[in-house]
Amino acid sequence: MPLTVGIVDDDCYRVCRSCLLSTMLALAACSSSGPVEQESKIAASASQTAVMVMDAWAAGAAPSNYASATLQSTAEALVEVGRQIESDNPPESPKRREVVTAVAQLSEAAKDAQAGVEAGNLRQVSQARQELRAAAANLAAAYAKYFAPKS
Repeated sequence: MPLTVGIVDDDCYRVCRSCLLSTMLALAACSSSGPVEQESKIAASASQTAVMVMDAWAAGAAPSNYASATLQSTAEALVEVGRQIESDNPPESPKRREVVTAVAQLSEAAKDAQAGVEAGNLRQVSQARQELRAAAANLAAAYAKYFAPKS
């Protein structure tokens, strides 16, 4: 029997969105690694959250309002992740730019998913899910390249 989410008022949605954003930001504060590493981990976690929400919505297990609010919060958190990486002190590097680009792709895919949920368009959400997975793969590759040993 599938797990379903009950009807919840708008205040709960706001609280859930705030908790999601706070949790992602707290993860960064708990790590002793550099900003690119911390923020990349937050971005990866946010993309997994977005996929889970899209899957739940597509299966009818999450209401549209909840899915839309969560995807909006995720997209906003990803924009902030990109800003944090860009504000890192070392001079801009092509490798860091690749990480920032991948995070921006994740944010755009989350926004596309949100629009699909709001429109009730399963096809658009499915396409956004594919975009999100591709952007997550781009982030993983950019992350590996950024931290690859210099030869």
